[in-house]
Amino acid sequence: MKTALFTASFNRPDIFLEVLKGLEQNSDDLENIDVFHYIDGGAGSKQKEIAAHIEASKLPCAGIVLREENYGVGRNLIGARRDLFDNKGYERIILVEEDLIPGPNFIKTTLHLANWAKQYDDVGMVQAWNLPKEKMTEDHLDLVEPSHTHFVTYCLDVDVWDEIKDTLYEYENKYLTGVSYQNKKWRAIRKKFMKPRYFTERNIRKGSLLLPKDYVHPPPFGPKLKRTVPTGQDAITSLALWEKGFVRIVTLAPRALLKGEYGVHCNPEIFDSLGLNNQGEYVWQQPVPTKFNLPSKR
Repeated sequence: MKTALFTASFNRPDIFLEVLKGLEQNSDDLENIDVFHYIDGGAGSKQKEIAAHIEASKLPCAGIVLREENYGVGRNLIGARRDLFDNKGYERIILVEEDLIPGPNFIKTTLHLANWAKQYDDVGMVQAWNLPKEKMTEDHLDLVEPSHTHFVTYCLDVDVWDEIKDTLYEYENKYLTGVSYQNKKWRAIRKKFMKPRYFTERNIRKGSLLLPKDYVHPPPFGPKLKRTVPTGQDAITSLALWEKGFVRIVTLAPRALLKGEYGVHCNPEIFDSLGLNNQGEYVWQQPVPTKFNLPSKR
């Protein structure tokens, strides 16, 4: 399967250097994967510093894209997926954001999980990072669960992208293109874009399903669309997956560490309130599973 990994970054070169070093630990598993870097531009960007780290890295690089202006996270990520899937013809992509530090076996776990999940028609996305609610041990390494939160890394195949991309492109065209982050129409996104989708009938996948047929699938942010729900591209990606009948599954035991205390959407107080100061173990040297289970199936 023609696969690309891409990073999305803006202005944190020190943390991004750790991302590169983490990926270097996974170099054997990246041998047949093309690595691209999409660096946002505009005021506050650290494009030169980040690009210098990439060029000095031992990690092979298939391309660096320097945005000519500040795209913002939404346009940068949607544009990267368009470029890799629609323009370059990749069949699978792995995203790593600029503050997600891969541990050993991060790539192998992601690929094994994605390959295993292909047998299920209701799995649209997989991720090898999670914020566990309990201490993880090696007994948890083959466990996965559905999740709608924390899109800091994921693996997505083109057949799923082709089903959800029109929703993302409509969102991009109406609310992101030519609009600064500060002037984004948050209320309109919720009321005019997200709310109608909350009240449409969710598609039911017809193939083999990972989750039981009676599994309750409320919209990603609860049965009612509150005024506080996120409106960024992660939220729209999650909503598009839900609308098409897909779930995203994540490993219970994380294989990476999130270090973004400071960022466009984060500060130390928010970071702590989300529980991100207690992420738990993410370095696992045990053999990577090729088959996974829901906790209830053990």
